[in-house]
Parts: sequence; C-alpha cells; structure tokens
Amino acid sequence: MKAVVKESASLDLRAMNLGLDELVLMENAGIALANLIKKNTKKLRNKKVLFLLGGGNNAADGLVALRHLKKAKAYKMGFKENKMFAKQEQILKNYELSFLVKEPKIKHYGVIVDCIFGSGFRGALDEKTTNFLRKINKSKALKIACDVPSGLGSAFCFKADITLSMGAFKELLLEDFTKEFVGRLKLAKLGISHKLFSGEVKTYLLKKKDLRLIKRKISANKGDYGHIAIVGNGGAANLAGLAALNFGAGLVSLIGQKANSALLMEKEELNANFSVAALGMGLLNLELLKDKNLSKMPLILDANAFLDEAILPFLQREDVVLTPHPKEFTRLFKMCFNEDLSVEKLQKNRFFYVEKFTQIYPCVLVLKGANTIIAQKDRRFVVNLGNANLAKGGSGDVLAGMIATLLGAKFSPLKAAKNAVLAHALVARKYKFNANSFDALKLIKGLKCL
Repeated sequence: MKAVVKESASLDLRAMNLGLDELVLMENAGIALANLIKKNTKKLRNKKVLFLLGGGNNAADGLVALRHLKKAKAYKMGFKENKMFAKQEQILKNYELSFLVKEPKIKHYGVIVDCIFGSGFRGALDEKTTNFLRKINKSKALKIACDVPSGLGSAFCFKADITLSMGAFKELLLEDFTKEFVGRLKLAKLGISHKLFSGEVKTYLLKKKDLRLIKRKISANKGDYGHIAIVGNGGAANLAGLAALNFGAGLVSLIGQKANSALLMEKEELNANFSVAALGMGLLNLELLKDKNLSKMPLILDANAFLDEAILPFLQREDVVLTPHPKEFTRLFKMCFNEDLSVEKLQKNRFFYVEKFTQIYPCVLVLKGANTIIAQKDRRFVVNLGNANLAKGGSGDVLAGMIATLLGAKFSPLKAAKNAVLAHALVARKYKFNANSFDALKLIKGLKCL
C-alpha cells in the first residue's frame, strides 16, 4: 500500500523540519525524474528529450533532471521564475547548458516532459499554453508529467503517458475524471522513507502485492468456506453465484431463482443458516429487505437495492457492504442527505463525497469506477488497476459475489471489499485479447489466474 494525500506542501515542510534541506529534496526529485526518463527511453527509436518549463519548483525539479541527463533540451514557457528555479538555472549555466530560444518543433522529439506547473496549480491555463499543449497531446512522443500533469482539473491539460508523483500520491491523481490524463502512476522517493514523508494518512492506494485470498486447509470441509445466499434475479444472480463459487465459496444458493449451472443450488427463501447474503443483482423484490433473517448475517447490497429507502437501516451496520456505481450512489446520497448530487459533480470529487458519507454511516462503501474507492469510517483504499474491460454489464454482479465469498470465509467486511475489488481489477488487467471481447463470464473464468 502507498499513502494518498490531499496535498504535499505540508509534507515537504515536515521533511525539511526533519533536517532535509529543500535543495536535497529537489535534487532527489530531479534524479528520480531523470532515472524514469532513462528507463523509458531505452526502447524508443527517437530518444530526444524535451523539457517544458514553467518557473516554479516543479520546473526546478525539471532543471535538476536536465542536468543529470545532459543531452536533453529545455524550453522555458515564459512564466514568472522563483528563487529555486533561478538557483537551479544558474547551476545549469555553470555546466554551460542553455535553453531553446524558439518554440520547439514537437515532431523532432521522442520524449516530452511536462515541468510547467506542479500540484499547486489553480485556475485555468492561458490560451498560448493551451494551444501549445494541444499540439503536444496530438504528438506520438512519450509524454511524462512531473508530479501532476499541467492544468489537471481545469478545462484543458497535458495528457501524460506516465506521471511521476513526488513523495506521495495525491488524491487528484486518483479521481476518475483524471485517469485518462495521468496515464501510468509512478512514485518518486525523495531521500526519506515513504511512511515518514507521508505521516499519518487515512487513504491508501492498493497494489498487486496487497492481495490476500482464501487459503484452503487440507482438513477443511465445504462448510468452512461459507454458504452464500444470492438474492437477485435471472442472469445477474447466476453471475454473482458463479463468481462466488469460483472465488472460493463452499456453497452457493440462489434464492427463488432458477440456477443455470448444476454447481449452484436453489432455495425458496432465506433462512438463518446462510453465512452471508448478497442482494440487488438484477430486479429485486424490495419486500425482501424486510426479511428478519437479514439481521443475522453480513450483507452485500448492490444495484437495485438502492432504489428504496428501505435500505437506510442497513447503513448503520458495520457488517454491510454497499457496492454502488456513480449513478446509484447519487440516488443513495439523495436518500441519506436530502441533497441532489449529479454524477458529473460526484466524479470530479469522489474522495470528498465518500468521506462525507462514511463520516455518518459505519457500513463499508465500495464506490465503483475507473479508480474504485473502498471506505469505512475514516479509512479509505483506492484500486486504480482496473481498465475499460470492466465496462460491461455483469461486472458488478461478479464483484458482489466475490465480496460475499470473502465475507463467508470470515474476512472482515472492509478486508473482504478491499481484496475482492483488487482481485476483480487484476483479472481484467490480465486479459490480453481484444478488450471488446471481455465479458463477465471471462471475468469469472479468469479468477483461476490469481
């Protein structure tokens, strides 16, 4: 796991209070950027590197990287320059390195490095910068952003293939709407341990190595891995059931539904003997939310469970996991806060609304998306490993079944949600064929590769 922070200025100050001079932090940032560029240009035919420079600390990081690369070119974009930039510029001049005078021709470069603005940027890019970046975004060159792509969060921004975040990941880099501009996220070490630099944080980015699955014991029996009740409808219920079974559940029963597989059992109604129940995949008889047996087991509430206020009492339970996509979350938010929330507004500030929700309701929230957020109370986890393969009907049904499996195997609700979301994303990521051909059945089949 890696820490995710709201801002980094206070982190830099903490590092300096520990005795690391700002120049040391900047040197380490620049070296990390230079090393990233070296690593990613090895296989490129055109290895010419162009730095685009603003006039602040972000640009000064670029000047350090430029010094370590030696043969790269740099173009100053004409912004006001601060003291740190001036200091690094003087060092470069001592090395007899110079800047391009005229606006460079983008087609001559195989790598373009954005060091115009950093994480402190606010407002919008000016017209001249926007027009220049528009040309760059159309280029086939490898595009690397230093810390944060310039203009991220405004009407127009640099579209990076790789973003090197300095010291810690920022929330903005993990909002859904920024995913196509950030590209692959990398983390730069600044000469201080990641944990010490980040300090006490409540949000973490999950990585592949964080995945924990069910471990089957030689002496175990099927009852040790839970009996999962799927309360859904038709194909959606069957997908959730098959996912649960393939992810490790001991037994899976569809409630009041016909099973399309001999591996799934059929039960007429819920009873207290089930380990966990997943509700809402496909059409749901909302009267089922009043079933007294639901109070006796952990629950996953998905999709159509968010259509009625009958869901509200369940939100006060710590053993309940909610799995809404953005549109479903806006319905839920309206019921909970009597506040209209558009999907567009939510997607621009997902961390804010997740935090607002979980400060009031102790259940586990899984806000699905390009960067799925899993949260309970003041703890939040992000999975950014998913891809467009998952943008298919049935993917959410599979996830609900996977979470149910881990709950049935005695994972805590938060751990069950974290690991199921991570596994879900990793399977989609492993699919190497045409993305359009991926579907929920392939997702279930792919669970065997974990």
